[in-house]
Amino acid sequence: MDEDPEALRRLDALEQRIAELEGRGTAEPGSGDEETCAPSPPPRDEDPFWALTLLKEQVPTPGAVVFAGSVDVGAGHLEYQWGRPTGHLLDVDWAEHAESVAALGHPLRLAILRRLVDGEHTVAQLVDELDLASTGVAYHHLSALQAGGWVSSPRRGSWAIPPSRVVPLLAIITALEKG
Repeated sequence: MDEDPEALRRLDALEQRIAELEGRGTAEPGSGDEETCAPSPPPRDEDPFWALTLLKEQVPTPGAVVFAGSVDVGAGHLEYQWGRPTGHLLDVDWAEHAESVAALGHPLRLAILRRLVDGEHTVAQLVDELDLASTGVAYHHLSALQAGGWVSSPRRGSWAIPPSRVVPLLAIITALEKG
C-alpha cells in the first residue's frame, strides 16, 4: 500500500510543531505566558464533529487517526496529541503492541492506573487504598504495567504514570466506552 507523501509531510510538520509546543512547558493560567496553539473549537451546537471536520481538512484520503487531550489530573495540566496516517496503521505489525495491551487486561491493574492518574503513589498507599493482600501482589501488577510502558518508578517505592502516557491511557478508556 502506497502512502501519500503529502500526507506524511503534513503529519511530520504537525508532529514537529507539537514537539516544539511540548518543549515550551506549561504556563500558569492567568500568568500572561500562555500561548495559543490551536484554534478554539466551534460551539458544539454549531458542529458536534468539529475535531473530525478539522482532521479531514488537514489530512487527505485515506485519512489518519489522531487522538489528543488537554487534561488536569494529579500530575498537573497535561496536553498531548498523537496521530498516524491510515496507511501506516494498516501496514505495521499490530502484534508488537501485545504486551502494552495485555498489561491493561486485568481489573486490578486498571484500578492501580486509576489511582496513579491522581498522582504518584507508594506501594504501601496502593496496598491500603485497593485493599490488597500484600505488597507482593501490588509489585506483581506494577511490574506488568511497567513492562507494558504504563508506569514508572520515579523514586524507590513510589510509582507514577509518565506524563506522556496519561492522555493515551485516557483515550483508550474513552475508546472502550459503549456509546
